[in-house]
Amino acid sequence: MKVHHSVRIRLLAQRVSFPGVISPSNCGMALHAMRQLEALNTHNRELLHRIAEVYPNADIRSRANIFHCLACCTREQQSVHESLSESLQPLFTKMQESLLDDVDNLSPTESILVMEGILKISPYRSVTPQLAALLYSRATALVDVMSSPLELIGIARIIVDALQESQPLITNSDNNNNNNNNNNNNNNSGNNEHNDYRLRLGCSQELCKVAQTIESRLDTFSKQDLLTLVDAITLRTPSIVKKSTKEDNEESMERQRLSELTFRDVPDECRSLLLRVLGSAKQLVTTLSPSQVSAWLLRVVHFRVQHHPLFMSLLQRLDAANMEAALSLSQLSKCIECLGASLSWSHEDGSMSQTDSQFVAQLTVNLLQTLVSKLEKSDTSHNDCSLYLIPLFVSLSDEVIAGRLNISYALMQRMFDIPYKQFGVLTPRERADVVTTVFLWGFLKKSPRLHQQQQQQQEKRRQMDKSYHNKDDSSLLESWCNIILAHVESYNILDILQIINEISATIYAEAAGGGDTYDLYIVRPMLIQLQRQLQRMQGSFDNIPSSYLARYMTSMSKLGVRRKSDYYEILNILQKRELTEFENLRVLGVVARHHLRSMTFLTRIINGIPQRSSLLHAKQKSLLLKYLGQARAQRLIRGPAYSYLQFGSFLTPEEVDGLPLLNAVFAFVGFVELRQYENKTLECLLRGPLSHHAGFSNILSATTLCELVAALCRVDANLVSVLTIQTVIEMSTNRLTTSRSFFVDMSEISFWLPLVKEWPLLNSDMMKQNEKKKKKETTDYTAALLKFESIAGAIATSRLLDIAGMKDLQVNTFLYSQMAIGYRLNISLPERTLERLSRHLDTKHLSQLLGNPKQVVSAVVTALYISFVNPRAATDILEFGIKNFGSLSVQEALIVGVEVSKFLYGDTEKTAKHTLEALKKLQTLAVQNVRDPRRSKKLSTQEIALGIRYSIAESN
Repeated sequence: MKVHHSVRIRLLAQRVSFPGVISPSNCGMALHAMRQLEALNTHNRELLHRIAEVYPNADIRSRANIFHCLACCTREQQSVHESLSESLQPLFTKMQESLLDDVDNLSPTESILVMEGILKISPYRSVTPQLAALLYSRATALVDVMSSPLELIGIARIIVDALQESQPLITNSDNNNNNNNNNNNNNNSGNNEHNDYRLRLGCSQELCKVAQTIESRLDTFSKQDLLTLVDAITLRTPSIVKKSTKEDNEESMERQRLSELTFRDVPDECRSLLLRVLGSAKQLVTTLSPSQVSAWLLRVVHFRVQHHPLFMSLLQRLDAANMEAALSLSQLSKCIECLGASLSWSHEDGSMSQTDSQFVAQLTVNLLQTLVSKLEKSDTSHNDCSLYLIPLFVSLSDEVIAGRLNISYALMQRMFDIPYKQFGVLTPRERADVVTTVFLWGFLKKSPRLHQQQQQQQEKRRQMDKSYHNKDDSSLLESWCNIILAHVESYNILDILQIINEISATIYAEAAGGGDTYDLYIVRPMLIQLQRQLQRMQGSFDNIPSSYLARYMTSMSKLGVRRKSDYYEILNILQKRELTEFENLRVLGVVARHHLRSMTFLTRIINGIPQRSSLLHAKQKSLLLKYLGQARAQRLIRGPAYSYLQFGSFLTPEEVDGLPLLNAVFAFVGFVELRQYENKTLECLLRGPLSHHAGFSNILSATTLCELVAALCRVDANLVSVLTIQTVIEMSTNRLTTSRSFFVDMSEISFWLPLVKEWPLLNSDMMKQNEKKKKKETTDYTAALLKFESIAGAIATSRLLDIAGMKDLQVNTFLYSQMAIGYRLNISLPERTLERLSRHLDTKHLSQLLGNPKQVVSAVVTALYISFVNPRAATDILEFGIKNFGSLSVQEALIVGVEVSKFLYGDTEKTAKHTLEALKKLQTLAVQNVRDPRRSKKLSTQEIALGIRYSIAESN
């Protein structure tokens, strides 16, 4: 008959109190049995009442056991920051008074037992001071005469527990209880002893004496006694939290390295004793049982004494024949977890040689294989998978990702097959841990080598199991994606955030790096669906940790989420919080990439630049510059030389010289976008990292190369080598041919294309200094640029024709930037095609372009493009540009003036009158804007030269 838990508690408690069923002398053992069954509930008033009835009739030994048991259960079940219940508080007082009356009859073992109980309830202010002081002094005085190792260990445990006992939170009820207790105790001599007792709890002389006594009698301790002693003298402190050590902390996420376990240390008085104990264990290692080997390994690793000979002796014992098979599932799991922690710590502090590290890694894999084999044969429930396998996914991830732990594909397949089959009965948190590990460990990558191994393994399994279903890489990946979505309703916000953040970071990082990758056509739809589910959930992001939210913004960006409200929902929360520097960089990158408006966040970042000069390393500084430039922070930074960004103040000479080429490009482009034309760092970058032209071939991003071309043409021509610009143009041409994001790649360089084209002509004085050499450089530069324009023009023509041919083409604002690129590249489209594209330009929602004023410039340029085929739309767009001209920076005003002037210099006979009037207004506004002395000082010498060439600017 199955009995409900609460019913079982009442029945057991009632039977304990019935005369003749259990004698009073056995009540203590009965309560301990109930504790083991989790049937001893300290919140149950009826049970406490039964205990109070039984207690007076028990002998002194049983009373000691009952008190100890109830004290331990109270500490396990109730917070030390809460007062005890009205039933429990007087019960403890009654028990201690009873024990105090018969204190002389307590044996040494019983005294230790009662003292341990007193320490358990001391934070609740429920201790009878006289009893505590008397037992404590008696226990420490008996050290010299005690011969039993267990009694000595008990005394050591009492003193160590007293040293580390936490102080309670004093509440009003606590104060009242204390006052009542003190008033009662004022009538006896115990009050002074109480004060003395509280002082002596932290006295280390007593612990020193106990440690020395135990050390002198250590030869009498058995193997199990040594383990018990180690536990008795250890201090329990909060678990160590590990951070991801991947490069640049890109996938930085805080993990608890030893989940369920605590890092241990010992008091200074016991360190000599501990070394003796470890030495004794080393001598006995060959006689240890499998469970004892596991227990010692657990403690050695938690002490972080892997340098002690005992550590390698234990590993050699573990590696012995038949040892692995003798370990239980729990012991295997804990051993693997400890070895993983050892690998991580040795990587940080070099505590193990490379040979030892390799041995530890191989032993870890062997134990893991044994664990998987046992789980495969196990007929028990899914609890084994949850308890022993899934925690390892979290604890071993850093080592597997870093390559310090090499788990074969075949073993991975067997490992992940276990939770896959039990996925439906796992908790949502466990599901999230499993699926993120599957992707982080690269199990589902497209890889010919892994695919071959997988086929071989599947063939072997098919021979053993005829029902085994064969899956290739794609179907296996699809199966995992489907099983994730099948349980999408069960995940909470943190679960979905973990899955999205980890998987998107993994698949897009590897897709950018080349090599073995994931099939994005399968994974991305799954992530998008999870993201939509997250938006539908009623929960709030307010209580989610900042690290999750910052990564989520990056994940949405990688997934191509365009709806800005999704970003603003997170940004509005984060900008009210104190973020780490890495979180600030993450958020700033998304703000810049998606042109989000957040003056509060940008201002905070810029105001913190002086402090960040010392907090960030050089690579992070280069990213900060890049993102600030993209986020239009030049409005908040004084140009052409901001004091906090000056050479030596922000980037030091050593940092500039040590920058990788890609980061040097980011820094250079960032400085130029921030209009820091007089910053000496530009010259140092050009003479340093950017002078190594061969390295440009290693930059895979066409966008980055095109942005660099534009930036190089904007700075003082005396600083830039013609060959440098030519080399970057040639590499940009190569990258464009294979790019999947042509219009994004061309955005910046097409904006500055008038300057790039005119660059040799703007430097005629410099060319005359060495005319023959410069003429050849100009010829080569022009040839490289013509090839670039030819290839870019062909791609733009093809893309625009494809867009025009779409049957489901909708009215949109994206066409403005795309058509502007086509116009700047001088591509010629059929009039019917151009007219169809112009009809799909969204002229009703032009205000959406104001988020990025460069798009306003693109709209004006597009109006020039369609002025012959759709003059009405062109005029509306130009009027919008006139109305919002004040939103443009001086650089944007310059480009508008140049583009309009070039158009007006040409044939305008077919241009509508209203269109011409609007163009002339724009030209006038551009001239006024650029020639304003307060604004013209924000232009570089090259930009001014371009303006002079088209009569927009004037020489100073």
